[in-house]
Amino acid sequence: MLFLGTGSADGIPNPFCTCRICENARKVGGKECRTRASFLLDETTLIDMGQDFFTQARDYSLRFDKLENVLCTHMHDDHINYFFLWERLVKREGTDKPLHVWFTGEAEKFFIDFYFVSPLVEGGKRMASAPNAVLHKMEFGKPEIIVSKKVTPLRGNHATAFEKNSSNFLIEENGKKLYYAVDSGYFIDETFKALEGQALDLFIGECTFPAKDFVRREDGHMDLVRVMENLDKLYEIGAVTDKTRVYFTHIGPVGMTHEELCRYFETIDRPYSITVAYDGLEI
Repeated sequence: MLFLGTGSADGIPNPFCTCRICENARKVGGKECRTRASFLLDETTLIDMGQDFFTQARDYSLRFDKLENVLCTHMHDDHINYFFLWERLVKREGTDKPLHVWFTGEAEKFFIDFYFVSPLVEGGKRMASAPNAVLHKMEFGKPEIIVSKKVTPLRGNHATAFEKNSSNFLIEENGKKLYYAVDSGYFIDETFKALEGQALDLFIGECTFPAKDFVRREDGHMDLVRVMENLDKLYEIGAVTDKTRVYFTHIGPVGMTHEELCRYFETIDRPYSITVAYDGLEI
């Protein structure tokens, strides 16, 4: 599994920004720089293919010709860039199998309405339909078998202009459980209930605002205080245990550099391990 990108929507450094975090990233490079969040489960399955998919494939010498499935958390541009369908359509050689793209209901409807019928997108229907792609509508709380994985989308507390809730994914394979929750906000009761007693092996969550007292609204993103409150609740209900490996991603240019954030979490006394993810981290 590979973190292709670990940044929030603006990335680090934001090309227009001269703040301390962005200037440090320009100077130091490496782990301080973040492309938009994307996570490769294996060569067949990717979570989110956003604005930086071309750069990420280049940087890690990846070919997506074996990619069979893209799980979409929601319709914000940093998480889905329709252009990947055009890139795939115009390839000169490679697989003739369609790419399966998975949405929850409202997201799927927006994608169809815009890219199938919009006059703004030339060839949209050709890009977003077989043989190039097959779109699948998922339902919150209902598992789907995707290749060898059992994937259950659960509601995130993240409203957008296109859908009421983002999708976070409970993924089970070979007796192991992963929960991927970017753009989640503080979890809603329905999601806590679904995760109760799950004893996750891996938890990957957002840390969009790595600063204290930075919460803008409950259905947006989390700061450092809310992130730990969320984890404490997950631990209390048996979703996160002493053996769970916790990773934070979807990190914005706010408050702390990568190095500072790593040092901060070293001071947090919890029974489980916490790692600040960075672009290119393999787990």
